Amino acid sequence: MKFFRDKRFAVLWTVLRIWLGYEWISSGIEKVSNPTWVGSKAGVAITGFLKGALAKATGDHPLVQGWYASFVQNVALPNAKIFSYMVAFGEVLVGISLILGALTIVGLLAGAFMNLNYMLAGTTSTNPNLYTVAILLMAAGTNAYLFGLDRFILPKLKKLFPKNSNVNIVT
Repeated sequence: MKFFRDKRFAVLWTVLRIWLGYEWISSGIEKVSNPTWVGSKAGVAITGFLKGALAKATGDHPLVQGWYASFVQNVALPNAKIFSYMVAFGEVLVGISLILGALTIVGLLAGAFMNLNYMLAGTTSTNPNLYTVAILLMAAGTNAYLFGLDRFILPKLKKLFPKNSNVNIVT
């Protein structure tokens, strides 16, 4: 679709990318500065969130699918402290990536993956909006980071991974 690939729309994609980055970094900073996410009580907040997800996995029309509830019960909850740090710092890193336009596609994929997991855990909030913007930015391809550090980073990465390698870097 021309709308996504037309360089004249790169400013629009840049504004959306920076807005999305701001949403991620502000949420992440809130978590990083909260001891129930990072620090002496790490794991407390995410444990409450995960137990809430398990509560939504029952009834005739559960909000949380059984396979995801099983993941929460057997993987996430026993490792709540680790997941707490991963979520908090992951949100900050996604925000930095998107605001700077540095490794943008990696940041978009990581953010979309986190949004998807929040939605699978039965939480709507702003997640569908953030997820949709991430998908649109991925569809915009290089226009999403035309005005960002990827203009400088990706050519250098391309030199590190020549065409005959298994790594494909789009610039």
